[in-house]
Amino acid sequence: MGSLNLQKVLEILKQKAKKWDMKNDYRIPVLWDSFGYMGDEKKENPDRTLTVNPYNFISECIERCILPYADPDTDYLQTMAQIEIQKGDKEASQEGWIKKSSIYGMQIRTTSAWDHDGDRELKLENRFGLKDTGTFIKTIALLPLIKKMGFDTIYTLPITKNSTRYKKGEMGSPYAVKNFYELDPVLKDPMTEELSIKEEFAAFVEACHILGMRFVIDIIPRTSARDSDFILEHPDWFYWIRLSDAPKYRPPQLTLIKEFTKADESNIDIIYRDEAVKEHLKLFVDSPDKFAPEKWAEIKEACKRNPATDFFELIENNIGLTTAPAFSDCLNDPQPPWTDVTYLRLYLDHPVQSAKYVSQNQPPYILFDTIRANIFKGERPNSELWEMLSNIIVHYIKNFGVDGARIDMGHALPKELEDMIISKAKKADPHFCFIAEELTLSGDRKAKESGYDMIIGDLWAQVPRYYQGNLKKMIDKLLKVQLPVFAASEIPDSPRAASRLGGREFSRFSVVLNNFLPNAVFFLTSGQEVYEVQPMNLGLDPQKDGRFKLPKSDPFYGRLAFFDRFALHWTNDGAEDMIELISNISKIRNKFRSFIDANNFLKIPYNSKYIITFAYMNEAKGKEYLIVVANADNLREKKVELNLDRVKLNLSSEIEKIEVIFSLKDGKDCMLEGKKLICNLKPLDIKILLAR
Repeated sequence: MGSLNLQKVLEILKQKAKKWDMKNDYRIPVLWDSFGYMGDEKKENPDRTLTVNPYNFISECIERCILPYADPDTDYLQTMAQIEIQKGDKEASQEGWIKKSSIYGMQIRTTSAWDHDGDRELKLENRFGLKDTGTFIKTIALLPLIKKMGFDTIYTLPITKNSTRYKKGEMGSPYAVKNFYELDPVLKDPMTEELSIKEEFAAFVEACHILGMRFVIDIIPRTSARDSDFILEHPDWFYWIRLSDAPKYRPPQLTLIKEFTKADESNIDIIYRDEAVKEHLKLFVDSPDKFAPEKWAEIKEACKRNPATDFFELIENNIGLTTAPAFSDCLNDPQPPWTDVTYLRLYLDHPVQSAKYVSQNQPPYILFDTIRANIFKGERPNSELWEMLSNIIVHYIKNFGVDGARIDMGHALPKELEDMIISKAKKADPHFCFIAEELTLSGDRKAKESGYDMIIGDLWAQVPRYYQGNLKKMIDKLLKVQLPVFAASEIPDSPRAASRLGGREFSRFSVVLNNFLPNAVFFLTSGQEVYEVQPMNLGLDPQKDGRFKLPKSDPFYGRLAFFDRFALHWTNDGAEDMIELISNISKIRNKFRSFIDANNFLKIPYNSKYIITFAYMNEAKGKEYLIVVANADNLREKKVELNLDRVKLNLSSEIEKIEVIFSLKDGKDCMLEGKKLICNLKPLDIKILLAR
């Protein structure tokens, strides 16, 4: 069977399940049991958890919900496009699969985390000798639930080995990547200790592919952890300062430029004339192999004798150097340095535009211009580094069959490097999907020209501002974009939808609306299905009290999943209803997916900024129409009267019958009266109608 790693996992779990002490009270959220687990020890508890044998629970999930769908002749560590081509399904493997997908975004160490032993702490080793934090193996058991909600693509925050040196919070950021080619050891599961973490990850990807779900990763080719594994062999790939200068290191506070802006050709001269910049440049020194070659040789020899040696600690203690923390590329940005990451040195010389302002002996440095390597380029690309970075995705395609990737800060890379990354991946799989970190709709053209298949966009910020009455304008803009965008009301860096104005009502409203927007791909951040209010990070559109959305009595009060041990509130009241809503609306979307397309979009005029009305036409079925009517007013009910004869193609002459196939709130009162369609909508209500 092609799913060899998943078979290994199953066999190990089944063997260990027999040795599990049935008296152990190992708990999981009731919601995780989407398949009707049948273990003898299963017990439902008052706190909406189940007592289970974890080995038996996951093995039963694999055996009942995943492997029955596996083809014994298929290698599931190929990309889904390659699998579909192998099976002769040419239509399914065509380019642009992302346009028709529904994406579930997660951070694995958070999504499958739970306080299994009930001690109100998430431990890397609980009293059962297992992990409370999320792992690849535990997340396999959540795939049937994710599939049930209608998702066909999983997107994960970085799963690569990250650093805990200079960490923010308890766990360290997944974006402080220590090694691009190794997986995060925190995601390794002691339940299958006999397997390597690569085998566990391979089993997870196999499970996704067997269930018909694609797998998308996040890569960060512009920065790395301060103590990157690559330092030992390539110290010149990094920027260095004296350890003694680290306390005073920060972005230079300019006096000649006051505004909040970025470095460009017009202000580069002024930037380098600023005294703060001159002092900043003095902080940088040569890499440790040049700064202290004899001590560097001793460190190299010590690491050769004992590979487990902490080389970075030796560099700091014996040579007195450390890598320079990264910071924002904006002038006069109040953000402090990003202490856990540093920039990679993409050029071996200074930027062409800046070289005349610095001494020939100036060591490599981080400044507002060098950060923007897409604009301020040197003449000597760091070719060896570029090769390493451009092969990251190829590695995950060839070894694990990964289907797509989001490139973090891809727009800030030199165009030549960005092209290398994209072209190499597309050569390995022509249907590989790239997501650009463009946070406005206006970035679509540039992203498309660069070879991306999708952008993030800013619906995550616009949809929560429904109360401003701008959703109609947003939809007009969506009709013009050249690449699909995330149809999301929250993303990992933003506030949670359930914490916005309207709370849970808004979150439900947005889930329905986002499934039917033109040129958009439904994206749900793990936790929205259980009305999570605590953000994962405070990076985008932060709320004043964003870090403290939970009650003080909550064990995760004040914690952020990007940096701390955090579990989603899977036992929240009403979570079952939200999951059912997502499942039901995805079924409707999937049923009509073939013609939910911008080319089939019809505007239905209505003179109210809060009433959103549009339709999709299905000519293949004799003029069938899917009509969406939404009330984006969170306070007032609306009686909506639509003049169908004002719609392009004169819908009133086409429609004979209207059927309400979905109503978010109680009541399905929509009717045809002559040339008018009349609907009564409650606040934050949506109705989906089928007209023939």
